Amino acid sequence: MNWTQMYDCRHLWSRPDDYLAPFRDLIAVEGHYHWSAVLGDFSDDFYQVACPHCAVEVTIAIGGYGRYSAIRDWNLGDVDRRELRPASPKGLSGLGRWMHATAVRDGEVVLADGITHLFGGAECPRCASVFNIADEYAASNRPLM
Repeated sequence: MNWTQMYDCRHLWSRPDDYLAPFRDLIAVEGHYHWSAVLGDFSDDFYQVACPHCAVEVTIAIGGYGRYSAIRDWNLGDVDRRELRPASPKGLSGLGRWMHATAVRDGEVVLADGITHLFGGAECPRCASVFNIADEYAASNRPLM
């Protein structure tokens, strides 16, 4: 762990009001720039992913409006909603496990819950296939190195 990571960890341990900013900084330091740029506080977060089976654009909602996948219609809003399938915290691995464990350790309950949904499954409203949200989002938004 370098000094920047140590500073950010100590800052997180102090449970600052701006918890999300240093949390995202640590994610970036670990090389996960796409997550550090888009991860929200799960009060009202929306992610767009393409279904890996039928390629329809699926809206993923995690927050105060619910936790669901849907087809977003300009006039009708989110239609054909399907409840998300959160990952079991014990089933998380890699970055998802680290993010969840850190949020739990620091008492960030809403963030930890949102992470289980983000790294869980979604059902496509068009073809009913189930896919991993984080995998599909990362595949289409990870910067080319």
